[in-house]
Amino acid sequence: MWEKIVAFFMSVIAFFASLFGFASEDKSYEFRNISYGNHERQVLDLNIPKENDGEIGLVLFIHGGAWIAGDKESYKNGVKAAAEEYGFAGASINYRFINEEVSIHNILDDIDLALKCIKQTGEENGVKINKVLLTGDSAGGHLSLLYAYSRYETAAITPAAVVSNSGPTDFTDESFYINNAMGDKDFVAQLFSYASGKNFLYEDRIDAKEALEKISPVFYVNENTVPTVINHGMKDSIVPYSNAVTLDAELTKCGVTHILNSYPNSDHDLGSDEDNKSIANKLLIEYCNTYLN
Repeated sequence: MWEKIVAFFMSVIAFFASLFGFASEDKSYEFRNISYGNHERQVLDLNIPKENDGEIGLVLFIHGGAWIAGDKESYKNGVKAAAEEYGFAGASINYRFINEEVSIHNILDDIDLALKCIKQTGEENGVKINKVLLTGDSAGGHLSLLYAYSRYETAAITPAAVVSNSGPTDFTDESFYINNAMGDKDFVAQLFSYASGKNFLYEDRIDAKEALEKISPVFYVNENTVPTVINHGMKDSIVPYSNAVTLDAELTKCGVTHILNSYPNSDHDLGSDEDNKSIANKLLIEYCNTYLN
């Protein structure tokens, strides 16, 4: 079962990795496999444009894979393009996978450490990286939202905006347990148990409500939440479309600048709506230009 899930999410990652396109050569300084912690998964890649005025924004790509798979290499082209085509620093990170000892909260700590490392690397090379747009697909979209919403005030590089592709927003949504393509109700409960750091079974999920809320971006939304783009398939069989609708409603209620880009024909990989793929690409670039300059 785990192998099938990993394979599915790798196809999702490949789809979104293509959004930024390809970049030309030798227009950026490349830093590969920088260690930002002691764990083997705590490494990152960073590109900084050679032509800069000493102060630039960062596009941070966070990979998906249900928090149990994936790799920063899937965003190699996006990282390079961010620096060489659009004039921003680009970075992608690996992070620790969830298990009985590592939860989403620990992964947020990883993002903290990664941003500190990126900021320091920039300073060592004469560049101040002052703000960040976080983006990712699936689990990476979720982590981007949760970090930008919950750690805005303490982040080493200030979150300026977030773009989520099929990312979970509300783990208390009962729709997660209905015909989920990842597995049966008990499997989903086990995955969310690891994610939240609260051990529970499907029949005990009500007791885990508080823990699930703490890893759900929608419960952190307020009037100061950063501008957000939500890209989500209306036929998503992994992360229910209702998650996107719930976040859209909460952002609207709080007056937060945001866009919900719905894919009416697409499942979790968003591959059945080519026009919306183009829209997603344009929105990402638009948000970078608007909130990182």
